[in-house]
Amino acid sequence: MCRWYARILAHYPYIIILVVLTVVTTCLVLTITLGSRIDFDDPIAGFEPRGTELADRLVTFANLRQNVGNQTNLLPESKVTDNRPSSTVKKKPKRTSFNNNTDKKYRRWRSNMNNKTNANIFCGVPDESYPRLVVESTHDRSLFNFEDIQAICEMESHYFLHYEPYKNLCIRNPVDGFCCTAWTLGSYIAVLSEKNSCEHITAEDVASVQSLMLECAPFFHSGTLKINCDSEQEEWYFNSNYPPSACSDVPLKCTKYNAVAHIFYYLADSDFMHTRTPPLSSNKPKSFLKYSTLFLPVSSREHALDLFKELDSMPRDYKAIKIVAAEFNVKYLLFEEYLISDSMWLSGACAAIFIVMWLYTSSVFITIMAFLSLFWAVDIAYCLYTFVFNIKFFPYMNMVTLVVLVGIGADDLFIYCKVWRLAKSEKNNGVLEKLVLDTLQHAVMSMLVTSLTTASAFYANYISDITAIRCFSVFAGTCIVMNFVLTLTWLPASIMLEEKWLRCFTNMNNKKYSILYCLCKFPYRLYYWICDWSRIFFEKILPCLVIKFRFVWLIMFSIFWIGSIVIIFFYPRLKLPTSDKFQVFSSDHLLERYDLQVGKQFRFESNKNNVDRQQFFVSVVWGVLAKDNGDPLNPSNKGSLTFDPEFNITSPEAQKWILQFCARIRHTDFYLHMSSYTDCFFERFFKEFMAQDCSNLQVGDVECCNRTGFPIPADKLMDCLSIYISLLQHTPGVQYNNHSPGPRFSNRKISAFFVQLASNYSYSTSYEEAHTFYSKVNQWVNNESLYAPPGMRRGWFVSDLHFYDLQSSLAMGTPLTLGLSLSIVAVVSFFTTLNVLISIYAFMAVAASISVTLASLVLMDWELNLLESVIITIAVGLAIDITLHYGVAYRLAPDIGKEMRVITSVGRMGSPVAMATFTTMLAGALIMPSTVLAYQKFGTFLLLLVSLAWLYATFFFQSLLRIMGPNGGCGQFHWPASDCCTQGTRGHVDKTVYAFSDSTVSTSSTSTREQSQSQNYYTSHHELEPLTGQDHHLQRHQMPHSNNNIPYGCPQHLDQHNHHHPRRKGDYLTVKSSSTLLSTSGNTPSSPSASSIDKHKLKLTLDSIPAS
Repeated sequence: MCRWYARILAHYPYIIILVVLTVVTTCLVLTITLGSRIDFDDPIAGFEPRGTELADRLVTFANLRQNVGNQTNLLPESKVTDNRPSSTVKKKPKRTSFNNNTDKKYRRWRSNMNNKTNANIFCGVPDESYPRLVVESTHDRSLFNFEDIQAICEMESHYFLHYEPYKNLCIRNPVDGFCCTAWTLGSYIAVLSEKNSCEHITAEDVASVQSLMLECAPFFHSGTLKINCDSEQEEWYFNSNYPPSACSDVPLKCTKYNAVAHIFYYLADSDFMHTRTPPLSSNKPKSFLKYSTLFLPVSSREHALDLFKELDSMPRDYKAIKIVAAEFNVKYLLFEEYLISDSMWLSGACAAIFIVMWLYTSSVFITIMAFLSLFWAVDIAYCLYTFVFNIKFFPYMNMVTLVVLVGIGADDLFIYCKVWRLAKSEKNNGVLEKLVLDTLQHAVMSMLVTSLTTASAFYANYISDITAIRCFSVFAGTCIVMNFVLTLTWLPASIMLEEKWLRCFTNMNNKKYSILYCLCKFPYRLYYWICDWSRIFFEKILPCLVIKFRFVWLIMFSIFWIGSIVIIFFYPRLKLPTSDKFQVFSSDHLLERYDLQVGKQFRFESNKNNVDRQQFFVSVVWGVLAKDNGDPLNPSNKGSLTFDPEFNITSPEAQKWILQFCARIRHTDFYLHMSSYTDCFFERFFKEFMAQDCSNLQVGDVECCNRTGFPIPADKLMDCLSIYISLLQHTPGVQYNNHSPGPRFSNRKISAFFVQLASNYSYSTSYEEAHTFYSKVNQWVNNESLYAPPGMRRGWFVSDLHFYDLQSSLAMGTPLTLGLSLSIVAVVSFFTTLNVLISIYAFMAVAASISVTLASLVLMDWELNLLESVIITIAVGLAIDITLHYGVAYRLAPDIGKEMRVITSVGRMGSPVAMATFTTMLAGALIMPSTVLAYQKFGTFLLLLVSLAWLYATFFFQSLLRIMGPNGGCGQFHWPASDCCTQGTRGHVDKTVYAFSDSTVSTSSTSTREQSQSQNYYTSHHELEPLTGQDHHLQRHQMPHSNNNIPYGCPQHLDQHNHHHPRRKGDYLTVKSSSTLLSTSGNTPSSPSASSIDKHKLKLTLDSIPAS
């Protein structure tokens, strides 16, 4: 098989090229014509668990409340058809307006605008839906001073009013037709001072209002001064989001225009003039104003998007103030644009790696073809992802795969080109077909190891419960596998195309081809210059450092490892996310600063976040099974309801039990006493509605009164429920809708029922608090279900625990995924080296490098969020490659002592390993300036992980091998002899077998290696590659020795392909008369007799080098 494929590559490479092009073109056409458009309008889609116990309950409960009219109804008379569409409609973010209340407020304000005095300079009152930005002083002083307030007013004019498009975006004043005034601290001071504009206020006005704020502050902080104290509903300063208040005992000057309350509530941070005692560490007075908001009168989200882009292009600092945060409700709309614009950083990384690859391969054609193979890999992987795996959802995290793919692709190219160059440079290198065969035999194993470990780490993430992570694992793993396949097909065929045909068009030594000559000669010169220095460093200096200071390295890196464990698990510890705000941009972005840091400093934001989350609610559901039958890889497909066939709440036992259940839950220690008409639906129905006096009924009315016996027969129960629910829907102050607890009907049968009561547990994003609440209530409901009637035993509890479910999935899924990845790495490392000790030491080095990397990230304030979880689990696949290269090199080095084996492994593998490390670090460093958080964090992670992995592999792992490494056959296993892909039969000794170094050592297959050792001594005792500048210059001058005008690679030159390139005497390290030694001893190099060869028998010789 190997010989057949090598023959095709050597003689018909264009066939491989055409086959690959046919496949990738087919995939590309299918993707463009039949595939759906990739969009990232909702970047948080898929960042939720699916398949967990709690996730199934949350999905089912959401379907129960949202599918009213499809599978269930609020009234018994409504009929439900068998057409049950599942909830697969993808919800797009609304782009037309912020909310309906904004337009209503504006119309009401405009209707009475003409009757107001000049004190009314606003278009209504501030609203949470308006765009806003936050400023602070640049001089570390309170903003409540005349200079800073004037700067805020001027910034409004300079940044917005003078911005021509803003005049078309803003809400206009119907009186004068100009843009409405922004709600700022200066504008409110102007209103209280009876001025027309904040530009007209004076220092005395500022001081007067500050004194007023100090006088009114106690009333506001005590709750006496409210938002709507001095206003009727028709007034311009009435806030319809809050009820009118009498505000008794509050001075009239504090309620004028509600300005003081608006300043405290909307414009000033919550610490401003607060009555509580400031912390001892704070030396600021209570009147210190740190932050202030500026609300802009823009009601359309699309307009706000354009406005934010203009703001983002402006300087942050303006005179004595600076913009520190902003909220324009456009973060997710901006995300896709930033994702595209940040691709320039990825393009920069690709360009830099392209140059490095060009210098390494000395071929523009090969480098271009290598980059095309990366594109083909993504193309084929996406086609498989969409049409074969049938995954409809494409999260933005999949874009991170491109960064890893560039690094892996460069590594594979370095390995293959290195082996190919060594194969051509050796004496007796044979025919072209043999060169291809030997290159494949020695390169495939290493590329397989790196691709297998990386792809396995990606695929291991599939056991996660989170949709986006699972989709990412499939796409990323498939990309790595496809890249490996193309490295075995597209890349060798491309190299053969250049070798056989493309070199014929360029005479590299003829300067009359000036452009091509300069283009191709520069990388050669730079490459050989680098090689001169790298040979000295990697073969002399680095092995000396490793061996001489081995105990220092071992102790120092072990201390780092132990310290990292303390940092990760004890203090400061890797923590679960504490904020349910999903971050998509870098932390210094204006929108993210508002969400994560500054927004919570204002009272209106705190109240907005807590209005629906003051307490955890307890919802207990019967009649539907907690089963998510939707697509777990598609967040928009939540499936449909699965009804419980045993559910029956109309039985006499069930009617009695549900009343007892409601009574018992009110006596629990987690119940919060809060009156509601619908919390426990049947309580009020049985005890109030059914207890009414029958004398009040009219002729023809259904008898739903106190004469009706309890339990109620099923038919009459349906009739009475229909009347009761209709009354609820028309009762003032009572909202009975799809989200209200109570029965749900299907064809005059109660198909589902749920109760909902408040708990005394405050809503919290703390994992420990949410876990305590869920465990306690869930246990109580399960115990109650044990004693329920047969038709009520499948009830289950649910609450607003989406964030807790995410935290729980991360806390349990990340260690499992990491353990699976480490297990795969341990297996791969063992089967690669077949040595127990080397595998254990490699595992230790990988674990240590990952541990130190995580500790570094913890010290950088990283939390275990979604992106961090993926990063941690794929770290294993990226960190093992370097260690495995060194491990295999040590395993295959001449068995003449641990020190010499370490020197050999470092000398041979140092250069390609360092190059692979450098390119991956380069890719990470160049995407770190991105705005998108995924790119930024992944770049930071790559930079840290790869650098630490190289340090631990080079110094820690090699020091372990030098001190406690295997010697001889200690801990060594062997594959059974096999003829697959070997160079002939066992009885035949191939005279053209040549020695490889560097990448060759790490890339050789173990099975092939064992077979080769019995054939030729040189296969075990590898020569060191010549890297001196003199040697390479000599090769370049002597390569076209026979005919200077015949370019290398042309048919005329192919006839002389078996020539040996002359080398210096010091470039070969051989064992004199090695073949004679083998024939007389009858042992392989790994046998005791071969391994006991005295070092002093090794010497530099020219015996095996023929004259040029």
